[in-house]
Amino acid sequence: MNAVRSLSPVLVIATLLLFSSFSQAAGTEPAKCLDPQRVNAMLAHFQVSAQDDDGKEVRQYSVKDHCDNADFTKLILALEQIKTVSKIKVPSKERSDSGKAQSFEYITGRIKNIILLPHNANICGFQEGGVVLDSEKADKTMRLCMLDGGASVSGLAMNLVHEARHMDGFKHVKCTHGIFMSLSYPECDRSFEEQGSHAFQLSYLLKLDKTLKNDGDKFKVRMLIVHTVEYAFNDAPFGLKKGGLILDSQNRVLFFDGQQLTLIKAFEDNIVALANYNGYPVVFHENGKVEAYTFLPAWDPIKGPIVSHYQQLSPEDRAAILDAYFGNKEQCYLLRAKIACVQKEGFTHFVFDGITPVVFFDEPDMSQYFLMRIMSDSGKIYNIPGSVLFTSKEKNFNSAFEFKKVVYPQGVSSYAVDNSGGLIGINPQGTVVYRANNEPSWRAIPDFDGITAKKVIPYYWSPQLQTMLN
Repeated sequence: MNAVRSLSPVLVIATLLLFSSFSQAAGTEPAKCLDPQRVNAMLAHFQVSAQDDDGKEVRQYSVKDHCDNADFTKLILALEQIKTVSKIKVPSKERSDSGKAQSFEYITGRIKNIILLPHNANICGFQEGGVVLDSEKADKTMRLCMLDGGASVSGLAMNLVHEARHMDGFKHVKCTHGIFMSLSYPECDRSFEEQGSHAFQLSYLLKLDKTLKNDGDKFKVRMLIVHTVEYAFNDAPFGLKKGGLILDSQNRVLFFDGQQLTLIKAFEDNIVALANYNGYPVVFHENGKVEAYTFLPAWDPIKGPIVSHYQQLSPEDRAAILDAYFGNKEQCYLLRAKIACVQKEGFTHFVFDGITPVVFFDEPDMSQYFLMRIMSDSGKIYNIPGSVLFTSKEKNFNSAFEFKKVVYPQGVSSYAVDNSGGLIGINPQGTVVYRANNEPSWRAIPDFDGITAKKVIPYYWSPQLQTMLN
C-alpha cells in the first residue's frame, strides 16, 4: 500500500470526465488492436458513430475499426469492463437496485446508439463526460464527450452506467453542500437510497474496486468512490457525519463532528499543512512528501505537478509554511512573510506589508473557484489578488484589501459545520472552539484541552465507510 500514486487535478464527480490515467478491470487492458470478434460482440448491441461540434456525423464505426483510434478502442474496452464487473458480488448495503446497475443487460436495454463527441463540444457543458437529451431517450441515444480528451476506460464505463440511469428519468438536483454547491445547475442526487445516477455510479465503482489487484489502480478507484460519497449526495450515505478534519500541532489529523473526536492519523514527521485539493484531503510533509486520504489507515503518497512544484520550495520555505491554497487554478503556499504561488517559470511572491497571516481563509463550500483570502492574527480577512498580478506596478492590482462584509463567523480563522448546524472553529491562536446553532458566542471544547490546532477543513466521515474501503 506504499506505492506512489498519481493524483489527477481534474474534478471528478458523476458524469464529469476523467482525464487522469485510470485503472482497468480484469481483461480490459488497452491494446493497439482488438480481436475483431470482441468488437463484433459489442457492436451487436450498439451502433457507434462520431459527430463534430456542429452535430454533423463524421464517422460510423464498424468492426474494421478494431485497430483504429484509441477513442473507439476505449469504448469497446469500457463495455467489456461492465460485463466483467457484472459478475462481482457486493454486500446489499452497497448495491443499487438489486445489482441492476452492474448488469450488462441493464445497459444494453437502455442504450442502443452511442455518439462520440469532442470532449470540449458545446453540448458537453462544464467537463461533462456524457449527455442524455430528453428528445433522444426514445431512440436510446447517449452522447459521450470523449474524442481526443484523454478519457479513461473506467471513466467511460462509469459514465455509461451513470447516463443509463438517466434514461429512466432520474435527474439531478442542486447540491446543498460540498465543492459543487456554488454551481448554478443541478449536479447532485438527494440520497443514495433514491437510486439515481450517482448511486448507480457509486455501486459500479465499489464493484470495480473488488476486481483490482494493483494498489495503484485501487487507489484511483477509491479516490472516485470517496469523491462520489462526499459530494454527490445531499443526504450523505453510509453513516457519514458532517464535521471537520483538523490538523493539530502534534502532526495529527483528527475528525470532529461536534460531539465525538476521532483520531484519523498520527504522523511521525512534521506536517506543515492540511488542505482540500479538488475535494481530497492532502497533507504536506516538511520533507517534501504529499499524501492523500482515502479512508485507509495509511495515507497514500502521491506524485504529479502538485508534488514536483512543492518540492521546488527550499527546505527553509517548506518549514515556514502556514497553509496551502488550491483555487482558481492556483497552487499557493502561505509563509510567515509572503505567499508563494506556482507559475510556469517557478514561483511568484506576494510580500506582506503590515499584515501577519495565520491561514488562507477558505470558502465553506470548498468550491474550487473561491477567491484567495488570508486571515491575519488580528482576525481580519484580506483579499489577495491572483498570482498573475503579484508583479504588477499598480497598487490597486497587487495589494491586499480588507474584506469587510460580515458573511462569515467572526473570531475564527477556519471553520466547519456539523449535522446540527453547529460550528467547529479554530481561532487565530489555535484554540478549537464550538458554537451551537443560534448560540451567540464560541466556547472551548473539553476534548481539545491542551491541543493547539492549525486548521479545520469541512468533511464527512464515518467508521462504516472506512470499514467498507478496507
